Amino acid sequence: MATDVPRGDGIRRAVGDLLSCPFCTSAWTAGALVGSYAARRPTRPVCGGLGALTVADWLQYAWTWTRRTAGGRGELRR
Repeated sequence: MATDVPRGDGIRRAVGDLLSCPFCTSAWTAGALVGSYAARRPTRPVCGGLGALTVADWLQYAWTWTRRTAGGRGELRR
């Protein structure tokens, strides 16, 4: 897995670290969504949509893992 290395010093480096790290970015995004969810009503559909997208992603990962475990190459057999 390739990672980006932020450039610069000081605040530029700190922002680069936060944006190039997927775990940091996900934590900041989740915090922003939770904060806006509590403060504003229009954010609720956005949070619901992102939650549904997350469930769909995990189902796709589970399907891929199941196919690989069963010995399939990803295509359906008839």
